[in-house]
Amino acid sequence: MSWADWFDQFAFFLVGGITLVSAAGVVFVPRIIHACLCLLAALISIAGLYGLLAAHLLVAIQVLVYAGGIAVLILFAVMLLHRGGEGGLLGGSRNLLIGLPATVIVWFTVAIAVVFSKWHYLPEFQPSTAGASSDVQAVGELLLSRHLLAFELISVIMLMALVGAIILAREDRPE
Repeated sequence: MSWADWFDQFAFFLVGGITLVSAAGVVFVPRIIHACLCLLAALISIAGLYGLLAAHLLVAIQVLVYAGGIAVLILFAVMLLHRGGEGGLLGGSRNLLIGLPATVIVWFTVAIAVVFSKWHYLPEFQPSTAGASSDVQAVGELLLSRHLLAFELISVIMLMALVGAIILAREDRPE
């Protein structure tokens, strides 16, 4: 192995370790502000993994959209809610006995649906011949052909996050 291969492996394990540690920190740190900062570190280190793969467009998207937008939005939402947040994200869960089995059932159902679905109706990806050097065009064609299901699932997840943010931000009015 050459020095470049050693450096690539070292960089991958370093950035991957930072990603895993900061992702675990999102769940297990005692304060919500610190969890948001761990989320920001995890998103930036994922951009570093994309950089090691030489996917420069994905690095820019990851940093601008996720690290720059979503993590900062979550941080501002947490600061506006004035919640104590002691005990981590799992610390104040009163419905953990109901929520954990329900989560396992939902993910098991989704996994079964994905595994046993027939995907033959999705069009096969054919790169365009005109302007084939455009990364943005290639990513757009992939998102709307081969990765259409993942693209739509992400939109559903973002909609659920929006509904959750609205529920958290509303004022509880006395009856």
